[in-house]
Amino acid sequence: MELRISKKPTLYRTKYLLPIIKEPVENGAIIATEGLIIDSGPYKQVKKGFIGEEVDLGASLLIPALVNAHTHLELAAFKWRLSPTSSFVSWIKKLIRLRQEITPEDYVKSARLSLKEMWQVGIGLIGDHGNTGLSVPLLRESPFRAVFFREVIDFQGRTNLKDFLKDHLKDSKIIFSLAPHAPYTVSPLLMQAIKRWTKKYRLPFSLHVAESVEEIEFLLYGKGPIRELLKERGQWPSSFVAPGLRPVFYLDRLGVLDENTICVHLTQASTEELALLTRRKAKPCLCPRSNIFLGVGFPRVEEMLALGLEPCLGTDSLASNDYLSIFAEIAALKQHFPHLSPHILLKMATLWGAKALKQKDMGYIDKGARADLLILSAKEGNLEQILETLVTNPPQKIGRLYG
Repeated sequence: MELRISKKPTLYRTKYLLPIIKEPVENGAIIATEGLIIDSGPYKQVKKGFIGEEVDLGASLLIPALVNAHTHLELAAFKWRLSPTSSFVSWIKKLIRLRQEITPEDYVKSARLSLKEMWQVGIGLIGDHGNTGLSVPLLRESPFRAVFFREVIDFQGRTNLKDFLKDHLKDSKIIFSLAPHAPYTVSPLLMQAIKRWTKKYRLPFSLHVAESVEEIEFLLYGKGPIRELLKERGQWPSSFVAPGLRPVFYLDRLGVLDENTICVHLTQASTEELALLTRRKAKPCLCPRSNIFLGVGFPRVEEMLALGLEPCLGTDSLASNDYLSIFAEIAALKQHFPHLSPHILLKMATLWGAKALKQKDMGYIDKGARADLLILSAKEGNLEQILETLVTNPPQKIGRLYG
């Protein structure tokens, strides 16, 4: 079922309403027009005084569309071309080799199919990361709202940021930002320059952090497979001296951690590093199924939550995942952390992702929010039973109500 929001104020009634920022509502409703919610709450309260058209969604659960805060659409063509591994750098090397074998047409076709897939699995907001920008025109023609992060890889620090920014400062549908790839692929000065630019324009700043043991080894001691990879790629600066710090401490020394920083993965982050992220109000982004594929460990989700962090979710790319579904990521977390409540998991998949991407009108249901909603079956069981099933087994059928 797909319903477009009418241009005239219309009331949509549902068995259960999950606002995310408020308590769930049984026998709930929203009033929406031209893609915006103008009222929501209990049906009787919302209905009072309303004389417009009414649509009954039946035995359904209405929730906000999900947020994929970290993906790489331009890598969609790698689906099933790479195997699970326990060597992170070996996976990177194979990915680099395969990039030369894929045609531009295959890249575009695969990215377009991935957007279709993400729509079908209930995603409404995307944080896309890319080196080429090939996904930008596809995002423009899609129904999604998106933040496109132009990913920078340059450990020698020779990049002129103006080359990336001159054509993309303004766009009616896509927000453009810059993203240093990782602490081991972007020079310290370039990392700081990117942060200054994103801070100037109040944009989210995203990078891979503490994803592998190889990364830890490189930053602490300046040696290991990452050093060899940088030399092979002609990216080794002879003046480099290892900072002797773990990734989060290193980024903090560079001054790039704040409430607008999205730290992706964090599978190798220590307790002390997580505590520092809490103090800096940084935003963790977790990609658990990618982490499993790459054998890099699993994030300390319960510890993050106990510290007060607000982790959001991403799928990473089809080079390290087989399905761009946030519901599948939720199920993976639930399997590893069975005590996590459905309410927390769904908040990670909606509100906290929208906050990380600085989209203030998405990720929740309330007056003033964007009307981009999912219609899910609520025919069996009470609300808690329905939500428990939802976070354990990704739904096969997802309806949409959007403007």
